[in-house]
Amino acid sequence: MFGRRGSKRQASRAVTGEEGRRRFDPRPLGWVAATVMFAAALVWGGERLLQPEVLPLRSVQVEGAFHHVTPDEIRMVMKGFATAGFIHVDTEAVRREVEALPWVAQATVVRLWPDRLRIVVKEQRAVALWGQDGLVSPDGRIFSPPPASYPSGLPFFQGPPGMQQAMVRRYGEMQRILAPLGFQVVRLELDARGAWRLGLDNGMALMLGRQEKSHERLLRFVRSYNRVLATRVEQIEQVDLRYTNGFAVRWKPAGDESKEMNNV
Repeated sequence: MFGRRGSKRQASRAVTGEEGRRRFDPRPLGWVAATVMFAAALVWGGERLLQPEVLPLRSVQVEGAFHHVTPDEIRMVMKGFATAGFIHVDTEAVRREVEALPWVAQATVVRLWPDRLRIVVKEQRAVALWGQDGLVSPDGRIFSPPPASYPSGLPFFQGPPGMQQAMVRRYGEMQRILAPLGFQVVRLELDARGAWRLGLDNGMALMLGRQEKSHERLLRFVRSYNRVLATRVEQIEQVDLRYTNGFAVRWKPAGDESKEMNNV
């Protein structure tokens, strides 16, 4: 009997000791410590990588079809960002600075691992001079590069603020209508009342009047030109097409002072 009770006490002590060892197992503490050390290493490594001297920005790759902007101008912009390092360089700020150049319409800036920036530039394109303010783009935006950089041979536009896009569109339409006659529009004016006036490359001016009738009146001019005006075109200063059934011609001073042609 004593032997049996002794066995039970021993078994009880054995169980109690095993539970004690499980309760104070040091391995989870080791895992925690290892995790903390790993996290600290990651933080330290990340902070090191963010230092400009660790990952410097070594080169800038500039791409685009350049006519007015030069890659050197863009690299000059980049001088203010060169010391930021590859990770820290603010690509959005670079984009804004490049797009602030007068002839730049759009810029895209991306990082190329491990030490380069790629800048793709789209240049502005001018379709006309816009009054005294600068140039107008195909989408009707006004931009003002140095006058010395203006392309030659651009038509001159003058109109109310905010009408650039409408004038660009109408210019294209008028060019197509006049194409059979071989004329080019060199001056396009729109006044505050919405009346159109064209200047052609032979020095002739066309008065078209208000928008709702201007298309029809220009077509009338084209249909009548060869039949009525072509033989005396060198003498014509202005054709006023604002008549219902015809037009009036103002002749150059060397010829007749004035002459009206109605019902043509």
